[in-house]
Amino acid sequence: MSSTSAKRGRQPAVGGSLFWLVIIVAAYFIPRGVQANADSHLALTYAIVEHHTVRIDRYAPNLIDKAVYCGTNTNIATCHYYTDKAPGLSLFAAVVYVPLHAVLPNAFMPDGPKADRFLLRYLLTLFTISLCCAIFAATFWQFLRRLVGKYPAMLVTIGYVFGSMALPFSMLLFSHALAAALLFWAFMALYRFRTSPARPLSLPFSAGLLAGFAIGCEYPTAIIAALLGIYLLAAAPSFSDAVQPAIRYAIGVVGGFAPTMVYSLVAFGSPLSQGYAHLTNQYYAKGMAHGVLGVGLPTLEALWGTSFSPFRGLFIISPWLLLAVPGLWWMRRTGFGLEAALCAAIAISYFLFQAGYAFWDGGASVGPRHFLPALPFLSLPVAFVADRGRLGVLARYLIVLSATLMAMVIATNPLLGDPHYVPGLFNPLIDQTLRDVMDGKWQNNWGMVFGLRGWVSLVPLAGVLLIMGRTLTQRLRQTCPAQIPDGIQMPGHDPVAPPI
Repeated sequence: MSSTSAKRGRQPAVGGSLFWLVIIVAAYFIPRGVQANADSHLALTYAIVEHHTVRIDRYAPNLIDKAVYCGTNTNIATCHYYTDKAPGLSLFAAVVYVPLHAVLPNAFMPDGPKADRFLLRYLLTLFTISLCCAIFAATFWQFLRRLVGKYPAMLVTIGYVFGSMALPFSMLLFSHALAAALLFWAFMALYRFRTSPARPLSLPFSAGLLAGFAIGCEYPTAIIAALLGIYLLAAAPSFSDAVQPAIRYAIGVVGGFAPTMVYSLVAFGSPLSQGYAHLTNQYYAKGMAHGVLGVGLPTLEALWGTSFSPFRGLFIISPWLLLAVPGLWWMRRTGFGLEAALCAAIAISYFLFQAGYAFWDGGASVGPRHFLPALPFLSLPVAFVADRGRLGVLARYLIVLSATLMAMVIATNPLLGDPHYVPGLFNPLIDQTLRDVMDGKWQNNWGMVFGLRGWVSLVPLAGVLLIMGRTLTQRLRQTCPAQIPDGIQMPGHDPVAPPI
């Protein structure tokens, strides 16, 4: 076997190491207590698998987030409760729950009004959100490596996975991280279509399926799905070349969104209705009545609060993302102008969306969680400056800082307080996270299960991460600089040479 072939054989090992790093970190912590968002998702999952209905009446008394629908009859006797969330994640979790329900002992599935199903929630989160985030980490690294080389690709992948709000949401059954993965996978398929001489129409169709299901998980991601469609059109050599791919993409989007439409038809009598139109909590119902489904013009408070405010500022918890600005310039300079335009359009439009949303703070959240589906597209440009002189040095320091902050967050509480229920958290990293660290209030974890207490319960995880980090470093050094698949031509570059 040649040296090149040997190196190529090691390519999956790096991605595999990233995969297991994410799984181990996510699996080590076992969150307990109320998670309003996740519990509403799971109520639908339980109802489908255990009772073969989309009504969550049995679980409604314990839920904060829920919807009520009475049909055309206003008689209270005909009213039923439903999740107020987009159903995509619940449907995905139901597919996972079917085999688990068949094999798990009853202790995992306690019933009754006060039943605490935290272990079942833990398992379903691990086999849905955490699993998808782990797969995404591996594929994100592979994609970036082909564009910028192995070291910048690894740095930005570590930044996204461990140095951003993607980390806490990889261990919570919220739909944002799943939507982020689905949308970036859709982009990867469209990019492959754009750069492949064969231009197989299965790629835009697959991208559409992914984007459509992402919309079914998070309705506002229709913004990103639309921009991906524009990217597909703009990448076509001519109008005639754009027609068939665009049709396939549109059919895919409808197909991916179809399960959500079926659910809405069954639950609310219309394929385009949704739970947010039938909220039971008057505080949230009032907010959703603002503008169009809660979205109006951006406010200065939200713009500041989701960017540089210590309350929910994205660039406070992940300052390395500011390097996306010079990164976009380098993307354009190195032949990725269309991709740079897409990343900028997604980041700006989605940031403005969340700044116009009535609940821009995300309630119980780390950072502005509503922006998370767009986060991979803001991270991508950073890879183009991650090895460029002082910018590269700055990127490394800032990513280490962000990863340290996120490590403290997940080690104490992966959700920072909801200001509606926990007033006074103006700087939650200090008022909550740092205070919990100083007081020794650590998140429930496997170390505690085996009798370790306090910070000592984190030592096993730290030891495993040190060993795996060393293994990952060794494998990274053995990996060839770039491996561009046969037949793929990078925009503006020789097909056998990395663009940078």
